[in-house]
Amino acid sequence: MATLVEKVNGVLALLFGQLGIPVWLAGLVLLLLAAAVLILLVFVARHQRYIERTNRELLLANRRLSLATSVAGVGVWEWEKETDQLLWNPVMFRLYGVPPERKLSIDALRAWILPDDWQRMKALFQSGVSSGRSELTFSIIRDDDGSMRHLHATCQWIHTGRRHRLLGTQVDITEEHTTRQQIYREAYQDALTGLPNSRALRMQLHAGLQQARQQGLLQGVFFIDLDGFKKINDTLGHDIGDLLLKGAAGRMRQVLRQSDHVYRLGGDEFVVWIAHLRQDEITVLETIAGKLIETLSQPFQFGEIECRVSASVGIATSPDDADELEALLKAADVAMYQAKKGGKNQFRRYRAEVAVEAQAGA
Repeated sequence: MATLVEKVNGVLALLFGQLGIPVWLAGLVLLLLAAAVLILLVFVARHQRYIERTNRELLLANRRLSLATSVAGVGVWEWEKETDQLLWNPVMFRLYGVPPERKLSIDALRAWILPDDWQRMKALFQSGVSSGRSELTFSIIRDDDGSMRHLHATCQWIHTGRRHRLLGTQVDITEEHTTRQQIYREAYQDALTGLPNSRALRMQLHAGLQQARQQGLLQGVFFIDLDGFKKINDTLGHDIGDLLLKGAAGRMRQVLRQSDHVYRLGGDEFVVWIAHLRQDEITVLETIAGKLIETLSQPFQFGEIECRVSASVGIATSPDDADELEALLKAADVAMYQAKKGGKNQFRRYRAEVAVEAQAGA
């Protein structure tokens, strides 16, 4: 032991003697350095154990989250903008009908998401700056069986340094969506023709009138009655009558513009709403009315049975003829009866003085 100490002192004297540093001071410095290294090693070891413990806890938490989301049917996904890395949990693969080994990317989603929904989804991916939570309902075509599913996504951007990650969840709402559609159809759709019914008319036209007032636009309403329908229904039966009503509804939809709306009130009565016209477009009403009369006067062929009807159309506008919903419908109804009285198979514009004379005569 003494010999080892003497050798160490000799080495120290050789190294530091030339610098004029006492041997004892040099030994103290080395001792302090050794202590510092030892403390650093202890710290690193403890830190490493802390990291390992944290990783185990994080892995356990992730497994619990994955189990919970899998049981709940919640798809969890993450996309890193800089690397275009898209990660899915097992539920996401099941939602899209995609095998787990499939390579994922944002462009790959285009094959499954419907085109209109893809544009909204793409805009969300391209933003990268939103700090709030975003929600999106969209439709997909599953990869495995080609069925359509409706999904609801919730996501939020997370910024960490130079990385931008979009984190979110997706759930399948197809059954809920189907139920809502069924409820809507029963409440607002005519079961025979598939057209919106009188309840839908009043709800949508009321909102349209309010919007038109704010924008200073005109609204046109047609009240349509099929001339000769009752005779066909009574003589040929309700089955032929139903086919005729469905055929008439289809023809009207074909000649109307995309922005126009047709409703069935009941029986052989229909209403057409021509929405949001400028003052210089008022002649469009008569053009559309003429097309409706022409298409409805063409014969309907059901097997060997040919049916012919015509149409009496009454036209009223808002705000010129009436500014409130019920008054506007009443004005169009009055004009329709004037068309019938004038010989049917024609349209009439509402005229207040004629309506007053008719009421006086009644």
